Amino acid sequence: MLYFAYGSNLDSQNWSAWCRNRGYDAKTIEPLGPAWLPDHELVFHYQSRLRKGGALDIRTRRGTAIPGALFRVHDWEGLDAKEGVSGGYYRRLSVTALTNDGRAHPATTYTVCDERVGGFVAPGPEYREIVMRGLSRFGHGHESFLVAAEGDSAPPSPSTLFAYGTLMRGRRSHDLLRPRVRQTHGAARISGASLVRIDWYPGLVLTANGSVHGELYEVDDVASLLYELDEYEDFVGYDRADSLYRRSLVSAETERGSMLAWTYIYLGDPGAFPLIPSGRWTDP
Repeated sequence: MLYFAYGSNLDSQNWSAWCRNRGYDAKTIEPLGPAWLPDHELVFHYQSRLRKGGALDIRTRRGTAIPGALFRVHDWEGLDAKEGVSGGYYRRLSVTALTNDGRAHPATTYTVCDERVGGFVAPGPEYREIVMRGLSRFGHGHESFLVAAEGDSAPPSPSTLFAYGTLMRGRRSHDLLRPRVRQTHGAARISGASLVRIDWYPGLVLTANGSVHGELYEVDDVASLLYELDEYEDFVGYDRADSLYRRSLVSAETERGSMLAWTYIYLGDPGAFPLIPSGRWTDP
């Protein structure tokens, strides 16, 4: 049972203090590491008396990934109590969380109950400090949180795409990508993956070993581009089992370092197609 946290529960100090004061065991949730909630953004539209200001919620937004963390849950009672589930403050929500190794994880998070949603409510200074401390704990920056805390929407993030097949420069489908390219970061690779040749296009599959080579692009209007690429790659949603590919997040390595990027993972049987040992796609 996995839980995706994006707010105050990221901070171990706040969680431990709350459990100690309420008689719960803080060890009922076990941190696993950083993760992201795709196609959602942070928003402050709920007044919390406990927090003396706004408390975080989430809402859907294509192309934006909320930074947070995954926890293994051994007992939900404490989490439900802290989120006010019985009082109708927050409710559980089934989601898919992504990690930067390309994997997807069915998880549960919490969202504000509809009847408690209102206009923008700025968070208080103590709550800001708690959430930022929690984000730092898992290696995340504070940018999207701080923008939401001012009542605005942060630019879609990440705005980078790792292309490894027909979308690369000079390949048959690069024109889908080319008009949106803001900056080319050049050659890139990801580890823990391999390529298979499906037909006139490849499939990236997750493996214990291996590397896939491609290109990294910074793009404009990432939400609109991903709408087109989702259709091109036959990705129909994280809550659907009939996609050919899944839009995922990977850590792409370049000469200038590592960058978080969107890419597409093949979901079919990789054993049905020949492996490309080099991890580099060439058109047939």
